[in-house]
Amino acid sequence: MSMSGLTLYFTQEEASVRALEAGADMLLKPADPDAAFRGVSEAVKKGRLNEQRIEESARKILAAKYDLGLSQQRLVPVDEIDQIVAGQDAYQLAKEIAEHTVTLVRNDAKLLPLNLAATPRIFNLAITNGDDRLLVAQTFVAAMARGGLKIETIVLDDRSSDAEIMKAIEGAGRANLVMVSMYGRVRSGQARSVALPEPGMKALNQLIERQTPLIGISFGNPYVLLGFPKLQTYLVAYGDMPSLQEATARALLGQIDITGRLPISLPGMYQRGTGIQLKAGKN
Repeated sequence: MSMSGLTLYFTQEEASVRALEAGADMLLKPADPDAAFRGVSEAVKKGRLNEQRIEESARKILAAKYDLGLSQQRLVPVDEIDQIVAGQDAYQLAKEIAEHTVTLVRNDAKLLPLNLAATPRIFNLAITNGDDRLLVAQTFVAAMARGGLKIETIVLDDRSSDAEIMKAIEGAGRANLVMVSMYGRVRSGQARSVALPEPGMKALNQLIERQTPLIGISFGNPYVLLGFPKLQTYLVAYGDMPSLQEATARALLGQIDITGRLPISLPGMYQRGTGIQLKAGKN
């Protein structure tokens, strides 16, 4: 409830009511809990929401708590949290989720599955809207290297100079294939975080106009394709966590199936549920 997609357009009262109308059962992290409660209460009094609707959500939440054993153990063992969330079971679960998440939205140029024999030189143009240019692409590049594919990488952010942009374009020009790994992560309360930084957009647009063979990978905002409609190959990983970057590398290398489907629509382009399915081992 504190995300800018809501706070920029609605009051907490109205956003809370709309969330329940849309089917939500819990209102997480309201920016103003009193306002959220007030908005829902007023909506019930005016008949916009009915008490039965609220009670249905309450029953669902209570049932979920019961299934999790919270009726027996109500308090979280705080001193054990680090062991639980950093344990092997949690790691394996994150890996499994990530490998089922990677979504191939567009493959018009038929660049996937990769033909590694025909692409001896691969360049990675990494674009980040964060202050992490020295680290952001390391996990992805390392995962590709473990799969036997070493790739040259240049990272552009909002501080990148024209000389750095030209260096990236020149590096891409020497390659048989360019991967554009886009770390466009949306941050709550930061409207500018939705877009990629200008230097990265400039470089990518030039490569598209030159008809460079490109594989666009979104490690974050799935909507970035809307800004680059001529991008012929588009893969979405939805985040930059290590598990997602590693899963994406394995998917590109043909080590795992690509089975993801869009959980959202890309207006005017692709409907929710879109996802090209590729079997592993096709490289």
